[in-house]
Amino acid sequence: MPASRLSPAANPDARDRLLDTASLLFASHGYQAIGLRDLASHLGLRAGSLYHHIESKQGLLFELIESSLTDLLYETRQSLKGARSHDERLRCFVQTFMAYRQAHPDKLTLLTREAVNLNAEQARQVELLKSAYSALLSEIVTAECRLRGPASAPLARSIAQAVLSLLCGQVQWGEVANARDEMMRFVQGIVGAGKGAAAH
Repeated sequence: MPASRLSPAANPDARDRLLDTASLLFASHGYQAIGLRDLASHLGLRAGSLYHHIESKQGLLFELIESSLTDLLYETRQSLKGARSHDERLRCFVQTFMAYRQAHPDKLTLLTREAVNLNAEQARQVELLKSAYSALLSEIVTAECRLRGPASAPLARSIAQAVLSLLCGQVQWGEVANARDEMMRFVQGIVGAGKGAAAH
């Protein structure tokens, strides 16, 4: 069957190929630079046939970002279940992020760079997922730094945001040698500074 006649029923893998290709092209060239004709060409399809699989280009971007965040959130929660101490939970959080970044660099690039192209409702849904992910880290920070009192929540959120900025910034700068060990040391330094702030 010619590629231009593929349908979900005829080829159940067609949509997965579409998602993988879109993720790669949007991440490597930028969402704005890639049109549906470009995407279809890479898949060996006619542009019109893409609408068998997606509603719109923006909807496709949203699906890629939403699924990435959902997967990262799930994998992080799973990894935290086996942790026996606050320090181990922090290590699991960072290691899960680094492992996800290594396995899916394109998806994290879309999240950190291309979310600005979503509409207001899509952006709101992404923010809810990001807030849930950040809250996981805030809980770890609160326990690790032994934060107490009314000022603890804002401080924990600030520390968590600093850690997430570091992790997401590393996505933009690319892979470095011994990245996991180095990143863990940097994260521990940030959290350690939070412990110092909480003690004063």
